[in-house]
Amino acid sequence: MYKIYSTLFLEQDVDTYNCYVDETLWKRITNELMANRVLIRINGSTKFWICSLGQPIYTSFNSTNHLYVPSWMLNQIDTAGLGEELEVEWFPSDIFDCSTKITLQPHLSCAHIENIQDILSNELTKLAILQKNTTIEVVLEDTDIPIKFDVIALEPASIVLCEGDEVELEFLESFDSILQKPTLQPNESFPSILPLPSAPLEETTPPPVVVGGVKREERCNPWRNKDFKPNTS
Repeated sequence: MYKIYSTLFLEQDVDTYNCYVDETLWKRITNELMANRVLIRINGSTKFWICSLGQPIYTSFNSTNHLYVPSWMLNQIDTAGLGEELEVEWFPSDIFDCSTKITLQPHLSCAHIENIQDILSNELTKLAILQKNTTIEVVLEDTDIPIKFDVIALEPASIVLCEGDEVELEFLESFDSILQKPTLQPNESFPSILPLPSAPLEETTPPPVVVGGVKREERCNPWRNKDFKPNTS
């Protein structure tokens, strides 16, 4: 068990793509695994998060059982990062397949950013690992504002490694574009007098769905989608 803290508690500047431990623990883990890149799985109460281990940090106190995690990652497992004790697993990055296709849905439109695919490929390589049905935060070049992306689909697996290789990146329409309300064009206007309908329209409702002779209200069931797999440990 490790005590989980937000990186906001660190005095030194660190990036938002990795988790961090002190030098003593860092040396022990890297020597045991003998890997170019070490990944960490943090097990929350109902969800888990996998991230890359960053360079060792230096603290003025004994922190050999402390793990420092960016706040946006902690949000994925509903953890505040105030010293909660959680189970942590360490393993080499090469146990995962490299990504071949990534489908993302940005929360804000990126259409105005030139070379967005090249920029994003570089940032995802820093992040190292992607998990389906999660939300990531990426800070693009020349800006300090993070942009959120929902990870919609991955190939060839639901958890993939990003190594900077040629990867097909697909973008769905951003949330702000979907929520944007349509507006009238300059040459469009409402008629001054609206014609009255010749007869009142009758309200119709679809008949209830009958299953096994019992009438039920039709509703959406996400569990019918075989690809829908909640992030659980």
